[in-house]
Amino acid sequence: MSIYKTGAAWEFTGTHNFGSRSPPRQSSSFRSDRISPTSVGHDYYEILGISHDAQPATVKLAYKRLALARHPDRRKNEPNATADFQLLSEAYGELSDIHKRQEYDKLYRSAILPGKIKSQKIAELEERLRQFALKREGSKTLLYNTKKDLIRLRAEKDSVKGEKERLLKERATEETWWSYISSLMIGNTVEFNQRRQRREREITDSIGKQRTKEWNIDLKLAEVQYLERMLDSISSAEIEIKVEITKIEERWRERLSLQEMERVLAKWKNQR
Repeated sequence: MSIYKTGAAWEFTGTHNFGSRSPPRQSSSFRSDRISPTSVGHDYYEILGISHDAQPATVKLAYKRLALARHPDRRKNEPNATADFQLLSEAYGELSDIHKRQEYDKLYRSAILPGKIKSQKIAELEERLRQFALKREGSKTLLYNTKKDLIRLRAEKDSVKGEKERLLKERATEETWWSYISSLMIGNTVEFNQRRQRREREITDSIGKQRTKEWNIDLKLAEVQYLERMLDSISSAEIEIKVEITKIEERWRERLSLQEMERVLAKWKNQR
């Protein structure tokens, strides 16, 4: 097996016979500004799948295991295979050298770990936004359907009310003394009373239907108001989350700018 260097990383070529050999280490001498928070953002510990207090032997073992599994020769159909392997080799190159690892750990604490926390926080907020968006769309659909039901109920109430008023007018007309006297003369007293009783039942039924429609309308109105308040609440929550995301990103940019200024200042002092 042969090993060749690409930038700051080492790659394997040829057969996968590790034996007891490991990739050669670079010289332990390095410049204090070799790594900057704005140029490196990878979590090498995560890439190798090891803890931050992993011993050198653990680092080496993890690298060998992953290098065998992720070598480009074994992933010829994957377009990112070479880049992934280079990143793996880069991670090993940084963590296998004690001096580079110390420098990287400083960077990790100052930039990479805070960056991961920032990304995780933003991801959580964005997931909340996604959930609110789903809830908002569902509430809008429900509000639309509820308003349609409200329009239908009002139309039905008006129809029932119109029928009730028609029956009341007929009763008022037929119950005049003239109608009653006429019915006696014709000899239709029984029929007149039956018709009147039937109409009374119809009037009572229409009054009940109207009250039921009005009750249902009140329920739908309350539902509409509830959904409208919910949509307002969702919109307010979304605005608050977006503001929080903006603040996090602004604080992060300020942090990076300050770190870059400190790095440039340190470099300038070292060159004097």
